Amino acid sequence: RSTLFPYTTLFRSPAGGALWCWGSNYYGELGTGGRHTDLDLPRQVTTPAPRGWASVTAASEQACAIRTDGTLWCWGFNSYGQLGIGSHTNQGRPHQVTTPAAGGWASVATGEDHTCATRTDGTLWCWGYNAFGELGTGNEIDQDRPHQVTGPGRQGWASVITGDSHTCGIRSGGALWCWGWNEYGQLGIGNETNQDLPHQVTSPAPDGWASVTGGDAHTCATRAGGTLWCWGWGQYGQLGIGIYTDQELPHRVRTPAPQGWASVAAGNAYTCAIRTEGTLWCWGFNEDGELGIGNHIGHQMLPQQVAAPAPQGWASVATGNGHTCALRTGGTLWCWGSNHDGELGIGNYTNQDLPQQVTG
Repeated sequence: RSTLFPYTTLFRSPAGGALWCWGSNYYGELGTGGRHTDLDLPRQVTTPAPRGWASVTAASEQACAIRTDGTLWCWGFNSYGQLGIGSHTNQGRPHQVTTPAAGGWASVATGEDHTCATRTDGTLWCWGYNAFGELGTGNEIDQDRPHQVTGPGRQGWASVITGDSHTCGIRSGGALWCWGWNEYGQLGIGNETNQDLPHQVTSPAPDGWASVTGGDAHTCATRAGGTLWCWGWGQYGQLGIGIYTDQELPHRVRTPAPQGWASVAAGNAYTCAIRTEGTLWCWGFNEDGELGIGNHIGHQMLPQQVAAPAPQGWASVATGNGHTCALRTGGTLWCWGSNHDGELGIGNYTNQDLPQQVTG
């Protein structure tokens, strides 16, 4: 599984659970112990142990990962307490999050300066920057340790995602709730008012949501029937609905076909999604070639297919500020887009508008 910073890439190898990072490392966000030195080829994270990582996520300048024993570790930039370790000191190596308990973490998501995670008992916890209410705790006070999100219920959270300064979570029954920054309607609740408690997304229907992803100021989600819906900031066509207008409610992506979407990932101002037959499509901002369509001329307001190295066979995709990485069904990893800090992991610092294989 690969997850992206704006300028950093993290990849967890399915074989043995090894974790590798590359790209920008100003705050120690690569977790390799050093700082200020960028890496244009992958380097393994060896603390607390070289193997045993189950999942990893990252955002602006920090990262968090869960190990196979259910423990949660975070590292990198920490000015707002987003590492959840009770301090505001940057960390160049993973540090364990021990509140409310050392183990039992199920999933984690990092926003610009905040982090949220679910536990195996279905509870949801958030920490870090909270100026827009993105922690969902009913106030705008920063937190340097996890605090529980209790609305609409203390338990029953199935998954969580974080955008720049907003958060969305899906409940075990398929209901979708969002909170935090809402200047562009990215909460999908029909207005542009910030919310410091979860509010339910009820359009097109209150239940039936399968997965959700958050970009800088837009949100996309798939429903159980394979349809894809996007809302929020739309200036660069990142909603994929054929217009460049912001939307306060979910709108359906109809190209190339209304149904058949398997997964979706929202970048800063663009989106990529995989269909059930394994094709990969991207749309929105394209100045650095992050759409992977062979050019960086013009933004795209409708999905465009990524055809290299082959049109089908994509298994998962992750998006950052200006670069994209995706796994193929055979296990090879490909990256493209902005490469100013070596975030593509291909041994140079040249932008790429077509997928390039990571071999290091």
